[in-house]
Amino acid sequence: MIWYFIIGFLLGNGMPHFAFGAAGKIFRSAFGQRSSPRTNILWGLSNFVLATIIAAGLVALNLYSNYAWLALLVGFWLMVLMFGTGIKRFLNEPEKPTA
Repeated sequence: MIWYFIIGFLLGNGMPHFAFGAAGKIFRSAFGQRSSPRTNILWGLSNFVLATIIAAGLVALNLYSNYAWLALLVGFWLMVLMFGTGIKRFLNEPEKPTA
């Protein structure tokens, strides 16, 4: 069950990074405070790919149940909630002066 929670978490995390990157906006990623749109697109895609690989492995190993989707949704919505409540903090960060 924890794997499905992780899949939901990865999908929820990839969504804003991919959306901001696709919109051409600078946004925070795991690689820095003000990551380029390209970096965010790649980060979002890597989250989607990793979630897909884990899901494919779990299905191949027949490790799923009716409650697996519930765990996936909980992970997804928890990440969306965390993102939604913290978005202002990310968007209102002061710009660092460039040298």
